[in-house]
Amino acid sequence: MDFDYRLLAKYLTDMLSPEEMEKVEEWRALSIENEEVFSKLVRLRVSWKFTQYNTSEYIEKALNGLNAKINSRRRFQLFRSVMRYAAVILLLVSFSYVGWNYLKPANYVTITVKQGEDVKKIVLADGSTVWLKSGSSLKMPETFATDNRKLSLQGEAFFDVAKNAQSPLYVSTDYVNIEVLGTAFNVKTDKKHQSVETVLARGKVALLDKQGKTVLDMSPGEKVTYDNNKNEYATDVVDVNICTAWRLNQFVFENVTLREIVNQLSVKFNVNINLESSKLARRKFRCVINEDESLPDILKLLKFLAPIQYRIEGKEIFIYE
Repeated sequence: MDFDYRLLAKYLTDMLSPEEMEKVEEWRALSIENEEVFSKLVRLRVSWKFTQYNTSEYIEKALNGLNAKINSRRRFQLFRSVMRYAAVILLLVSFSYVGWNYLKPANYVTITVKQGEDVKKIVLADGSTVWLKSGSSLKMPETFATDNRKLSLQGEAFFDVAKNAQSPLYVSTDYVNIEVLGTAFNVKTDKKHQSVETVLARGKVALLDKQGKTVLDMSPGEKVTYDNNKNEYATDVVDVNICTAWRLNQFVFENVTLREIVNQLSVKFNVNINLESSKLARRKFRCVINEDESLPDILKLLKFLAPIQYRIEGKEIFIYE
């Protein structure tokens, strides 16, 4: 949505038309960030100092002073409309530097881990640590504001958040937002299925809808999956170590069939693994495999866990009883 930020200045001086106010309300509902900015503007609007200077007489006096220096009335009319906005913004800056910071656009940086790359560990300025999985991206401001910490995630990441009682951290996704203080949790977004999966390792987090309203609080060991298509939340109890082991560059297979395992290995090592037995394909395994292990070493491990044989012919792997 292309939003004219001059409308915020007009809101401060009570100059909005009903149509313009409707546009501001639409912008306000788009995100938590916009709602917080609007809340601060409301407080600024009712502050005594702003009320003292926010008068038509005050603005007209400044404009009339400029009028004496401008000979052309046509030029003055054009300049008048521009200066009306400028005067409002300058007044805002004069009494609240913080308020101006919320009006100007923030500078963001985006960190992306391409598909197939190793997990990237990121240490934030506040001491929090983020592990970003391949195929994922994290958008964040160059510097955190004094009263909030906000990130935007696409893909999957594990967060170990530094505690700051005065400043909660918000993780924004396409469908839900997460509010935390000091805690550790995993977030996985799925654009294809329009879902967000959150696993809480420790501490406490709150899941918020896109309007910033709290939907539910999570406890350690819980996994909450939000389905945007159905607008439903599903809660399960899970093994946190298994759900978050990927950040340690490990494959964790918990009661997984050999067919599912070889499918992942085929992608990782760019080979074709052939299972020559349907019985073997259905056999289930429980194991942890380091991602830096070679394919022959992994096959040796699987051979140790189950009665299988294998042979390697270039990029073709054959597994049989």
